[in-house]
Amino acid sequence: MQSMHSGCCKPPTICGYNYVSPTVWINPTNPIADPDCLAWSNDQSQLCYNCNACKAGLLGNLRKEWRKVNVFLIIAVVVLIFIYVIGCSAFKNAQTEDLFRRYKRGWV
Repeated sequence: MQSMHSGCCKPPTICGYNYVSPTVWINPTNPIADPDCLAWSNDQSQLCYNCNACKAGLLGNLRKEWRKVNVFLIIAVVVLIFIYVIGCSAFKNAQTEDLFRRYKRGWV
């Protein structure tokens, strides 16, 4: 969350904006160092949500969250494969027992 917060809620450092409050910054005299410099706005609903830095922060957060989900999915797949192998083994053993019962009784 930190990378997204820093990319969306404050202007890029390279722009040279002067800090007033966490969401209010004074525009520099030459904001053309980066395209994100022109996208910054002190408007609370806009801030820098259209900046490339904000989008990169969002992607970074998504990547981190999906890694957690991937670990869970891998564990779930391993558990399901284990249950499937046990089920197949039990099914095969049940068929084998049925076959041996026929031989013990004889063919009638």
